[in-house]
Amino acid sequence: MRHPIILIFFFICLKSSSQNKIDSIDFYSRNFESSFNEMKYDSALVTAEKLYTFAKQKNESSTQDKAKIHKAKVYYKLKMFDQSIALIDEIITKKYSSKEETLNFLEANNILANIHYSKYEDDKALAKYIYIDSISEALNLINDVQIRALQNIGLMMLRGYTPSNNKSYGKAEDYFKKSYELAKASNSLSEMHVSGLYYGSTFVENEKPNIKSALQFYNAANAYFLKNKMTKEFGDTYWAYASLYRKINRNDLATKYYKEFIEKSKSFNDNKALARAYWAYASFLNEIKNYDEAIINYKKVTSILEKEKNTDFNIISNCYYYLSTIYKSKKENVLAYEALENYVTYQDSLDQKNNKQQFNELEIKYQSEKKEQEIELLKAKNEITEKQKYIYIAIAALLLVSGLFLFLGYRNKIKTAQKLKELNELKSRFFANISHEFRTPLTLIKSPVQQLQSNTTTEEQNKQLRLIDNSANRMLELVDQLLELSKIDSGNLKIILKKGNLQHFFQSIIEPFSFKAKDESQEFSFITENLDFETHFDKDIITKITSNLLDNAFKYNEQGKPIDFVAKKENQNLIIQVRNFNNQLKEADYKKLFERFYQKDDAISGFGIGLALVKDLVELYEGTIKTDFNNQQISFTVELPLNKNLANAILIDDKDKTDTITDLISESNNNSELPILLVVDDNAAIREVLKDIFATNYQILEATNGKEALHLAQKVIPDCIISDVMMPEMDGFEFTNQIKSNELTSFIPVILVTAKSSDDVHLKALQNTADAFLTKPFNHEVLKASVSQQIQERKKLQERYSQELILKPTEVIINSVDEKFIAKLETVLENAIPNSEFNAEIFADEMHISRMQLHRKLKSLFGVSATEFIRNERLKMAADLLKNDKLSISEIAYNVGFNDVGYFSKCFKEMYHVSPSDYQKK
Repeated sequence: MRHPIILIFFFICLKSSSQNKIDSIDFYSRNFESSFNEMKYDSALVTAEKLYTFAKQKNESSTQDKAKIHKAKVYYKLKMFDQSIALIDEIITKKYSSKEETLNFLEANNILANIHYSKYEDDKALAKYIYIDSISEALNLINDVQIRALQNIGLMMLRGYTPSNNKSYGKAEDYFKKSYELAKASNSLSEMHVSGLYYGSTFVENEKPNIKSALQFYNAANAYFLKNKMTKEFGDTYWAYASLYRKINRNDLATKYYKEFIEKSKSFNDNKALARAYWAYASFLNEIKNYDEAIINYKKVTSILEKEKNTDFNIISNCYYYLSTIYKSKKENVLAYEALENYVTYQDSLDQKNNKQQFNELEIKYQSEKKEQEIELLKAKNEITEKQKYIYIAIAALLLVSGLFLFLGYRNKIKTAQKLKELNELKSRFFANISHEFRTPLTLIKSPVQQLQSNTTTEEQNKQLRLIDNSANRMLELVDQLLELSKIDSGNLKIILKKGNLQHFFQSIIEPFSFKAKDESQEFSFITENLDFETHFDKDIITKITSNLLDNAFKYNEQGKPIDFVAKKENQNLIIQVRNFNNQLKEADYKKLFERFYQKDDAISGFGIGLALVKDLVELYEGTIKTDFNNQQISFTVELPLNKNLANAILIDDKDKTDTITDLISESNNNSELPILLVVDDNAAIREVLKDIFATNYQILEATNGKEALHLAQKVIPDCIISDVMMPEMDGFEFTNQIKSNELTSFIPVILVTAKSSDDVHLKALQNTADAFLTKPFNHEVLKASVSQQIQERKKLQERYSQELILKPTEVIINSVDEKFIAKLETVLENAIPNSEFNAEIFADEMHISRMQLHRKLKSLFGVSATEFIRNERLKMAADLLKNDKLSISEIAYNVGFNDVGYFSKCFKEMYHVSPSDYQKK
């Protein structure tokens, strides 16, 4: 108790949670802070109540908690601790997740710590302050409450300070420094200057005082507190100045500031603060041996504090101790004894409350460890709550977006469905008719060219004619590409995997491009690696992919620049790479190359559908295609799997040739619109001769014996069959008999060819209902004419069908098997025509055959597809009904299976060249 001046400043400056914080939540919060800082507690309490009412009306829970904290701060200042604790308990027992709620929680704990400190429950107060600092650090949340807690810990450390044990003083300095640095980092100016005031005092109470540094902190704080009307804090600066000048023996200035500090404290409306001001001045007077004035001020202190509830026993006991020593020095023993007796009484009370607490490192460490587990749990809880919040937001957003899409989808469902139906029908008709529209003029081009080729003798003329013929073929390829895209879009294109040699295959593809490069003086290099082996692959698809990529490379390559082609096997994959230079293509455009009919601008020709077809074919093949564009060089890299397990593939092995169709169509002509010719002979050389004769105008299928051919014919239903007679497993006679007695194949014309020329053989052929009989060696032109004649005869019957009003089996068929088949058609159609849902798939199911078999049978028998047949029969039935003028057009349309009267009228006019209403008037 012999060094009161060192302690006197810190005892009065315990920082409470009432430190101002200008909150921008609303008008009431700002008014509260203003009243509270000016120590107008009644006004502050009214404003806090208004804030609570306002927040409750707005249903803002965090603002309600903030209002409760404001009221708790006022109750604390008014020494109404029970009311303050009741409000705090409502806050600290709640769960919280947001930053604002966390700050409210910390503020409430700080008020509770201040109450414990005021009641001399220092162990509880210290634990709370440490708890606030630990939570803030764990959450990485620098805040004013944490800063005030650090200030108060520093002030509490000074209680245990003595010159002989300055360890607690050093720790107090550490806490003041930390609070100042945090406030400065967070730009909290008010807390920075309060911390600066405390931290500056450590430069004074030092073995080597640094008065200049202390004054810098004091002056900055004094100016800030004055400007912002922080009354209590502004008064504290006078005490700081007084202590500083006492330290440097400027007692005149020290006396001035102590008296000014007392006058400021009188305006605080805080008796404890005023008592501490008198106590500080009395201690100073005692130090300078002005005992009479010291006695007066000490008595003022005891007079004030002995009337206070929850008073400061430490200051009272200190006053009586020094009164006792002063009276003793003045030989006033009775007064000295009374003062000493009072000192002992208050010191006993203080010891019972405080129990001589030691605030050192061990105590702080113990308190920190005690709260460590709680902090970890708190951090984990906050993380979980934060994650849950984001999950709820995401779910709500997802539900909102989903609901919006469902609503929009439902609103446009009927309209979109109708538009899609119309577009699909238009698309189907377009792709179905476009080949016919193009093939007519192309045929007129190719036919005279071929005639000229047969009569031309010079190589130069042949070269020019071949150029014309190749251009016509190229045009046909473009038409086929459109049809190919249509098949891919509809899911009708299959991958046909057939065993072959990749090396030979690519050489055949590259050869025409090599010739073209040589002819155009174009530098063209091609490399094939690790491809000299046999494996299963789709020749048609890979040909289209390779040809389209090379076509584009030659078409758009920069003049004088090389074109590179690489094909190789790598990790069970086929790699195809094409590189060329294009100085017209920009970085922004090359990613759009796979868009159908993409055209960069009007001045540069577009890329048509070739690359779009390539991309779709690669995806169908379960491969990948990548593009790279660098320094005007564009590279296409295609990677295709070389395995048999593709989802959309049909595998053809040599021993299972009869199980598939497409593989047997001659690779020399892939035009699906040409008639199909089935060649049956066990002699491979004969089959090759026949293929050469008919390859131009027919799709060629091959079979090595009658059994294989029968199986194939039932699947494909070709337009005509040329068969040898003498064959293993099943000869030509038995084969012909089987063909003519089967509903699916009875209509197919069969031409038998044999080396035997006897009448018996000829007779046997006719008895087995062969349509024609030729002997070997046969005349090519006679054979071609025979095939053409048989197909033309079928076309005449097909034309008769199209002219008949209703299906008449006896006028269409040529044998009893066909009659049975058509009778079966009639039975199915009679029940199904009115059903608008009746289509080719259902038709095939009712006939107990596949859709393709039905298509080929109807195509060979009537010259129409299954879909066209259904539509024609409906229109014929409608024409018959139109003769009855009692029925309306719409009734007739619905009766024959048309849901759309407009579409019915359009189809009827296309078939009969008059509208239904005009037809009905006839």
